[in-house]
Amino acid sequence: MNYLAHMLCCDQSPASMLGNFLADFVKGAVEGRFPSEVVEGIRHHRRADCFTDSHEVFGASRRLISGPRRRYAGVIIDVLYDHFLATNWDRYCSTGLDEFVGRVYENLGQHNVAVPHPVPMVIEKMAREDWLRSYRTVDGIDRTFQRISRRLVRENPLDSAIEELERNYDPLRDHFRSFFPQVLAQFRATATPFARS
Repeated sequence: MNYLAHMLCCDQSPASMLGNFLADFVKGAVEGRFPSEVVEGIRHHRRADCFTDSHEVFGASRRLISGPRRRYAGVIIDVLYDHFLATNWDRYCSTGLDEFVGRVYENLGQHNVAVPHPVPMVIEKMAREDWLRSYRTVDGIDRTFQRISRRLVRENPLDSAIEELERNYDPLRDHFRSFFPQVLAQFRATATPFARS
C-alpha cells in the first residue's frame, strides 16, 4: 500500500501516522529508536505490507504490469491503488478527503520525534506539493511516477508508468474494489474519528 492507504488504516493519532509514514524509511529493529506509539505505527505498516504483498488480488494486479516494468510492479500497484482510493474516497471514509489529508499533513508536520534523513524534507515536500490529494487525477499519478523514477539510483522505466493505468484501468479498479475492503477489515483501527460507524 502507498501513503494514503496507510494513513487511512492507522489509528489517526499523530504518533501512529508518523510511524506508518516512517516505515518506508527505516529498516530492521525499531524498538528503542522511537517512542512506543511510533514503533507500533511502523509495525502496523509492516504487517499491512506483508498482507498486501502476499494477497492473491494484489498478485493479479502485479501480473497486469507489462514486461519492462514488471520488476517495479509492486511499487506501481501501490501507487495506482492510492489513485482508486482517492477517486472512491467516500466509499471508505465518512470524513472528506480534503479534511482528512489536511489532518495528515498537520500531524506529520508538527511531530517532535527525532527522525532520520530525509524524512523531514519528504514530509515538507509532500505537504507543499499536496501529493495525497494529487492521487485523485491521472496527471497527479503521472507526476508521482516521475518523482519516484528520479529518486531511484538506477535507470528505470517508471517515468512512463502511467501507461499501465491507461492500459489496465478497469481491471485494476475492480481488483482494488475487491482487495481494499479486506485490508480495512484486517488493519483499520477500530477507534478512529475518521471511520464510518
